[in-house]
Amino acid sequence: MSAKGVIAVVLSSGFKIIITGVILSIIYLIIQYTVACIIAHKNPFRCLWTMLPAYLTGWGCCSSAATIPYTLAQTKKNGVSDETASLVIPLCSSMHMAGSMANVVVYSAGLLVLMGQGLPLGAYTEYILLVSLIAVASPGVPGGVVLATQAVAETALGFTPERYAIMIALYLALDGMGTACNLTGDGAIAIVMDKIFHKKS
Repeated sequence: MSAKGVIAVVLSSGFKIIITGVILSIIYLIIQYTVACIIAHKNPFRCLWTMLPAYLTGWGCCSSAATIPYTLAQTKKNGVSDETASLVIPLCSSMHMAGSMANVVVYSAGLLVLMGQGLPLGAYTEYILLVSLIAVASPGVPGGVVLATQAVAETALGFTPERYAIMIALYLALDGMGTACNLTGDGAIAIVMDKIFHKKS
């Protein structure tokens, strides 16, 4: 790729792809907490601020499983009952991988456009569905989602091993951001579940 002069373009555009992923994950969290807090009659920005220590811990250690104690403690500070938080947070740490998914989807789309390849809607939709299933099987391992989805990217989107190596590098550069988004979103899910089920129980 370097001999063809492609690598310089990839490095200069990789920053734009990463920034797009960061912006989308922040928008996702704001929407998720807005909906959750409308249901639970809470202030979404106060709840997000309360989750900040868990968010930063997730960014630093890149593992949703390792951050469960912090996520659990901050979720309880948002007024979620012990029973609901103790069930939802560990369960979501292995199933709710929205931040990781957003990174994989944005980075793969960015690389397809960057390489001058079209973005076929049918193949890309299939790719998103398959990656969302695979993501559930790869929690707790830093970079696990992007490593587990290589075969899907090669078959569904026609990625070469060299191109996917760039994808891995982009993903690992901000893997903590995806993890932070995952576990912070777990707190929003816990708020909704507590509102719906705690009073009934």
